[in-house]
Amino acid sequence: MFCIFVPMNTPKDFIEKIQASIADNTFVRLTMSKNKDRAASLKKVLIKLAIIKKQLQLSFVLRHETKDVTQNFPIEDGLHEIEKLLGHDFWIANLFTTQRDFVFEKNKKGKIRFRNNTPTFTEAPTRSHDKSKQHFLQKTNYLEALGILNANGNIQKDKGDKYKQIKKFVEIIDGLLKKNPQLNGDKPLRVVDMGSGKGYLTFALYDYLVNIAKLDTHVIGVEIRENLIEICNNIATNSNFDNLSFEQGFINNYDLPKTDVLIALHACDTATDDAIAKGIQANAQLIICAPCCHKQIRKQIQNNASLSPILNYGILKERQAEIVTDTIRALLLEAHGYKTKVFEFISTEHTGKNVMIVGQKSNQDFDQKIFLEKVGALKSQFGIEEHFLETLL
Repeated sequence: MFCIFVPMNTPKDFIEKIQASIADNTFVRLTMSKNKDRAASLKKVLIKLAIIKKQLQLSFVLRHETKDVTQNFPIEDGLHEIEKLLGHDFWIANLFTTQRDFVFEKNKKGKIRFRNNTPTFTEAPTRSHDKSKQHFLQKTNYLEALGILNANGNIQKDKGDKYKQIKKFVEIIDGLLKKNPQLNGDKPLRVVDMGSGKGYLTFALYDYLVNIAKLDTHVIGVEIRENLIEICNNIATNSNFDNLSFEQGFINNYDLPKTDVLIALHACDTATDDAIAKGIQANAQLIICAPCCHKQIRKQIQNNASLSPILNYGILKERQAEIVTDTIRALLLEAHGYKTKVFEFISTEHTGKNVMIVGQKSNQDFDQKIFLEKVGALKSQFGIEEHFLETLL
């Protein structure tokens, strides 16, 4: 490979190169890196061409420290966004085309330099982005038995939000399995759903794992209400879900068998902590929780000079308690070797209980002390004596 210095003097010249490569269909991708603000959350921008809703657009992936954000723009608007970022926020840009690679560099003194390399790619990638939707639910008879679908297979009028929750949950599981190849091995996958309730998500999860992912799977739903256990076991039998069963038990005293994936969705207040602790103690590879209610910490939070403007308002105090509670849960998972993410798994339009905590068992070295110190600092700031999960661990 060799490089040539290209006679360009301004970022606009580089933009014209991008524009020309789009026009002649030689554009492969554009990357921008080295943010001039080292402390900034945004570290990199990846840009490709994609056909979205039958229109060619520039698709941006804004890569932050903890998340990726995707934004799509019509070509002219996208070029304008690139020009705003180029040389202002980012000092390096790499344009890959099927004819040449072009490099834009700007140093701290404002000097701009361009280089021209032999192409890394010789063929333009497919521009298709509008994909046919993947169906994560194979069987539907259980959805009819649960009252989600009617006899014609259509969604019941008052069950649209619940159906969206089910689909989104299974999509999340699909993504998590792809990131955890050890769960796709030859050994049977053991899943426990703590507090399975009416079993909406339990059935859909089993359907996906067995009929879509084709995994040898055993799923247990744990629920305290006998009538729900009987109903769910009957539906499982009628659906020929041979390795799905529902058992009676409280989360806090349930004798958890060997488990690969532990799920606790909308377990009230400290029941979420009971489930997380059970998962950690069982060395589960995945712990997935959607917390509900946060009374234990809310009762402990104490007013002080810096917090009183927030805590004087009931609803804000409640939300702050939720944030503190779930932050400590995430930190304690990290302190026990779980790479943890907290995110909104479905819009509040469909449910107010939309925060999901996912802990993935990591084999990387970690310093437990760092995470426990962060827990201690939060407790001190809010006047909290103890988080219930701490006592369980």
